[in-house]
Amino acid sequence: MSQKTKKILLIIGFIVLVLIFGFAIYYLFFLPLFAPPVAPPVTPPPAKPTALPTIPPALNINAPIQPGAIIAPGLPPTVGVPAIPTVPGPALSFTATGGLTSFNTIEPDTTLDPTMAANGKDLVYYDTQNGFIYNLTPDGQKKLLSDLPFKNVEKMTWSPNRQKAIMEYPDGSNTIYDFVQKKNITLPAQWQDFQFSPDNQQIAFKDMRLDPENRYLSISDTNGGNFKQIEPLNNKAADVTITWSPNNEYVGFYREAIDGSRSEVYPIGFNGENFKSFRVEGRDPRYVFAPDGNKLVYSVYSSYSNYNPRLWVINSKPDLLGTGRTDLSIDTWADKCTFASNDVLYCAVPKTLKLGAGFRPDMADTTPDDFYKINVLTNSKELLAQPLFPTTAEKLILSADGKSLYWLEKGTGQIKQMNLT
Repeated sequence: MSQKTKKILLIIGFIVLVLIFGFAIYYLFFLPLFAPPVAPPVTPPPAKPTALPTIPPALNINAPIQPGAIIAPGLPPTVGVPAIPTVPGPALSFTATGGLTSFNTIEPDTTLDPTMAANGKDLVYYDTQNGFIYNLTPDGQKKLLSDLPFKNVEKMTWSPNRQKAIMEYPDGSNTIYDFVQKKNITLPAQWQDFQFSPDNQQIAFKDMRLDPENRYLSISDTNGGNFKQIEPLNNKAADVTITWSPNNEYVGFYREAIDGSRSEVYPIGFNGENFKSFRVEGRDPRYVFAPDGNKLVYSVYSSYSNYNPRLWVINSKPDLLGTGRTDLSIDTWADKCTFASNDVLYCAVPKTLKLGAGFRPDMADTTPDDFYKINVLTNSKELLAQPLFPTTAEKLILSADGKSLYWLEKGTGQIKQMNLT
């Protein structure tokens, strides 16, 4: 074969290889771009029913339920599926019935020493922001009780008929204001710890003169006249609690420590009476009388209650004083309670108390309270309400008709209200 022929064959082979490679590239990369889309498979429509659907038989509510069945509303039991237990959430009530209970803030401003008005449904209180004294209706309407403000009042003590109030100031000065006569009377600066008599005509106080030997538990009329010394205080003023009994038997109590956990309590009369004393199992006694004065509820702390305040009740008539002592098994302070009747007591009770809260009551300043109803005759207790939102009560106030419970919230100075019926 000549050289010329070889060259021709090589050229022809090269051209063939180029054509083969070119076709391969076209087939692999360019041909799919021009291919028509593949049509999706066509699903034939379902056949039309030739008969009406079968209606399942009505559920027999008396039929026994198979184990493991789930009951859905309006559906028959499904057998063979494991049952999932339903845990209901706590029910919310707008009335105190023992569960989660809503309540209202009827006065959001900073208030001081609110109490029930004479009509038994309104509240009266001092406003620390502007110094005025107000009457507050249940629907939140306010009316001024004082024409002029009283600035920087530290404590208010109201007469039972709400016609007068004693105002104590940080500098030690005291005044008594008559809301009927719109009259203000200055009281001696050394007078402290005031309380009105049940008939509104007198006041009791500690006359804390500079010389301890001249310090007395004393009484006077509401103008500061007819002054009378009742009992010497000397250096024991801190151990005397002014608690004017509803039946006018006692004006206060003196506590004397027996040992680290017990105290002897001596009632103080108006005329040097030698009343029988009674013993309490604890320290820091705080008292609240039943409306008729025949029962006395007090709180004390001791090792018996893990040094937390515990409520007790005793008979308080002079001939029965100290008898019938009963542990109410409620851990709270007596000044967080109020009587609804001679037998029934409402209390704000901390949900939990740290060990030793009796020594340090401020440890419970932010502890949420529940509310309890206690019968002091039968010692029966019931949970009245668990507030929907955390709240700590400083003072309880009950409306005269027993339908509303109010409290001054500790720390905020707000007045809260809860429906009881």
